Amino acid sequence: MEKKDLYNAIWKRKSVRKYLDKHVEKSKLDQLRRSISSLNEESGLTMELIEDSDAFNSIKTFMFKNVRSVIAVKGRTDDPDLQEKCGYYGEEIVLEATALGLGTCWVAAWSFNYKSASLNVKDDETIICGIPFGYGTEGMSESTTVPMNPHRKTKSVSDFLGGNANVPEWVTSAMKSVQFAPTSWNSQKTRFSYADDKLSAEIPEGRFTMIDFGITKYHFEIAAEGKFPLGSPSVFEKH
Repeated sequence: MEKKDLYNAIWKRKSVRKYLDKHVEKSKLDQLRRSISSLNEESGLTMELIEDSDAFNSIKTFMFKNVRSVIAVKGRTDDPDLQEKCGYYGEEIVLEATALGLGTCWVAAWSFNYKSASLNVKDDETIICGIPFGYGTEGMSESTTVPMNPHRKTKSVSDFLGGNANVPEWVTSAMKSVQFAPTSWNSQKTRFSYADDKLSAEIPEGRFTMIDFGITKYHFEIAAEGKFPLGSPSVFEKH
C-alpha cells in the first residue's frame, strides 16, 4: 500500500470494539496477509491473521462484540526488541486495515484469551497484543485531511517536545501525526528533543511503554523522511 494511504489513515483510525456480524472480503484478507508476511520477513516477527478465532469469546472481553478476525502480534520470546517491533510493525497493519475501510483495536495480550489454540502461538513465541478487526457498527470516517475527532484528548506538540523552541517545520509537522498515535490508556509518554540539528526520542521504562514507543515512532516516520533505530533513546536518521 502507498505511504500516502497509510498516512491518510492516521486521521481516520479509531479504536473499534463492536463489529457487524459480517465477514471481511477475501480480497482484503489476502492483502493484509501479504503485508503481514512481508513485514514478518523484514522484522523477524511472526504476526498472523486468524479468522474465526475464539480469543475474544470470554468474560473479560465483554466490551467486544462480533470479533471474527484477529491479528496475533507476536514474535520470538528471545528477541530483545520484541515489544517495540510489535508496536511499530503492528501499527502499519492497523493503518493498512483502516485504509481498507476496516475498524481495529489494539488489545494487550492479558486482556483476551491469548492462550487460545486458534492464535497459533508456538513454545518459543510470545504474543504481545491482539488486533481484532472488521466492520465497525459505527462505520468509519470519510475524512483524510483532518483528525476525525478534534475533541480527542491528546498532548500538545509542545508537550511532546519538552519545551524545545525553534524546531524546524518538518519536525512540528510530523508531530501532528504523533498526537494521534494510539498508546496504552492514551498515556502518550514519548518525549522528543531537538538540539544541534538532531531529533531524539525516548520513553520511560514501563509495562507497555516499548509497544507505545514503536507505534509512536512509526507515526513520526510516516510523516517525515527518515527512520529511528530501535531502542530508547534513539536519534532520528533524516534522509
